[in-house]
Amino acid sequence: MLFRRAAQVALQASLLLALDPEGTPRRMRDLANELEVGATYLAKILQNLIRVGLLRGVRGPGGGVQLARSARDIHPWDILTAIESAGEFERCILGLPMCNDLHPCSFHDAWTPIRGQILVMLQTKSLWQFAVDAQKKGALGWKSTRGLGVALARGSAEAS
Repeated sequence: MLFRRAAQVALQASLLLALDPEGTPRRMRDLANELEVGATYLAKILQNLIRVGLLRGVRGPGGGVQLARSARDIHPWDILTAIESAGEFERCILGLPMCNDLHPCSFHDAWTPIRGQILVMLQTKSLWQFAVDAQKKGALGWKSTRGLGVALARGSAEAS
């Protein structure tokens, strides 16, 4: 279960959008610059998220893209399965077509429980939780801290 570049970019963009104040669109060009990817490439990826209702496109001056619902109600699994088929996550880590419980590859027995734990994490921890954690750690090397103050304030207000 290794994610293709498109899934990684979709997750990174979603994490950035999760830190923006709700209802605030971000221009596609700015988002692409932040992620250091081409705007056309990013637009193609994010169209899948718009199509399934995870993102909303906002037209006109000040328009762009934004999360269609609260980051607390979105899970990374939602984003990944909008980009790649859920079946991709069940495939053999070596890509062997005949690998299964009856005919396991050499990685199968070790990988299956790990994959299960990863899936549970991706399906239960919210995009919001990942976004705040990633921003605090500087995990994505974002160029700006746009939204961080709002994000941390929202997080600490919820903790109280």
